[in-house]
Amino acid sequence: MRRQFQYGMTLIEVLVAFAILAGIALSVLVLTGQNAQYMLTAEEKLLASIAADNLLTNDLARREIPSAGETKGAVTIAERPFAFTRTVVEIGDRAILIDYEVRRGGGEQTLARVSALKEGQ
Repeated sequence: MRRQFQYGMTLIEVLVAFAILAGIALSVLVLTGQNAQYMLTAEEKLLASIAADNLLTNDLARREIPSAGETKGAVTIAERPFAFTRTVVEIGDRAILIDYEVRRGGGEQTLARVSALKEGQ
């Protein structure tokens, strides 16, 4: 009696291979989605940092000294709206501290913060 060997894969082996392939494909899709979300967040933080640097540089370049207190406003960078809060604190007789916090327009989370000292009157 001769025994014939069957070549190829059984249905169970094919289904297991497809399940493994589907798991790998799903992992790649999830990773790609997370990467895209991270890139958007990083871009937003970069733009907020640019906005904060620009606002602070403008204050430092002006001759007039900003008045002490808190000022809120809005600025647009790369067609994206950001809200900022400028806090000016007098330090001693001849110096002020200027602090900017920049948030997403309408958001609560601070995306960028910069501070500098400026010589007062």
